[in-house]
Amino acid sequence: MNNKIFAITAISTLILLLSCSGDEIIVNSDNNPNQISDIKPILKVYIENSGSMDGYMCDGSQLKDAIFDYVSDLSTCVDTTQLYYINNRVIPYHADLEQYIKTMNPITFQKAGGNRSNSDLSKMLSTVLDAMTDSTVSIFVSDCILDLPVSDAQRFLSTCQISIKNTINKGRKNIPLLGVEILKMKSDFNGKYFYQNGGSEVLTNVKRPYYIWIFGNSNVLAKLNTEVLFKGLEKYGYDNIISYCPKTSIPYNITNRALISKTINPIKGDYNATIRADFCTTLQSEDVLLNLDNYSFNNQNLIIENIKPIIATEREYSHFINITIPKGVNIAEDYLILKAPNMPSWVLESNDESGENVKGNLDKTTGIKYLIGGVSDAYKKDNVLTTLKFTVKRK
Repeated sequence: MNNKIFAITAISTLILLLSCSGDEIIVNSDNNPNQISDIKPILKVYIENSGSMDGYMCDGSQLKDAIFDYVSDLSTCVDTTQLYYINNRVIPYHADLEQYIKTMNPITFQKAGGNRSNSDLSKMLSTVLDAMTDSTVSIFVSDCILDLPVSDAQRFLSTCQISIKNTINKGRKNIPLLGVEILKMKSDFNGKYFYQNGGSEVLTNVKRPYYIWIFGNSNVLAKLNTEVLFKGLEKYGYDNIISYCPKTSIPYNITNRALISKTINPIKGDYNATIRADFCTTLQSEDVLLNLDNYSFNNQNLIIENIKPIIATEREYSHFINITIPKGVNIAEDYLILKAPNMPSWVLESNDESGENVKGNLDKTTGIKYLIGGVSDAYKKDNVLTTLKFTVKRK
């Protein structure tokens, strides 16, 4: 009888020990340094002054207000600000920013000179990038309308996309950490719209898209983005953004849900952990960072519950990522990957393939998907923006 009781007691103790083993896990992550750069760059601002831009120079133009406000704020964060007009050549402007904006009209555009009849966007972008160093941030403002030939437009568009890809690749050789941010904006437009056959049409009291391109070392851009938020442009017609950068190493850590310990106890068998990460150097918008489809684990059994921005004036990280390691899933280490997003729908929706009916396509830009497609092609190999490695050890 005693032997039977002893055997039952021993088995019960063993079961209890087995059930208690692994009740806790210890999580750890790499200690990546913050890559954000504190250097004060030289800011170069280029506004295209071709004839197609005259319509944006009307009274009350949101374009002028957007550039004035945004560049004013950036100027407090940079070493110096240099102003230019650009078409087939670069035209320096020697007065201050306020005069640059106040005197911006079709007459001053014409007096500034250069070839205002045709826009070679690939050449302009190449000129902007060639004048950059690792400590330069450049802003290029244009309606980005491609001048399609009367015949074989599709071949022209494809060639243009390749030219843009080559231009960006050349820029990346010069600046290995080159980042590109392209903002779609809207502004009042009163003026002529030019067709590829030489004709034109007067548009009155309409809104038309234009684009702000920002180039620079991605770690420098990350710093500027935290100091001057794109959100401030919403009152001036900000519409959308797409950004590109090389793969980056970001600071992050992983703890329990209370954010105080590396030790995690199971809840109903599952382990709930929180990753805090600073995604600033990826240059991605909240639309990208909050989209769960852009993330993946090596172990597909792991679950991302949600991603939330960290709202705080002073903060070390930009986002919370709440994850679940399900009951019974055994891992020693894993990777959370932020993938480069696919071309967003707004780019395709903004594209006008023919440029033949402007009044029916007021919110569209002839060939914009090929321009942005060229940039995308230059970053095609950068299909992973960042990787967060963490380890799991059973206690």
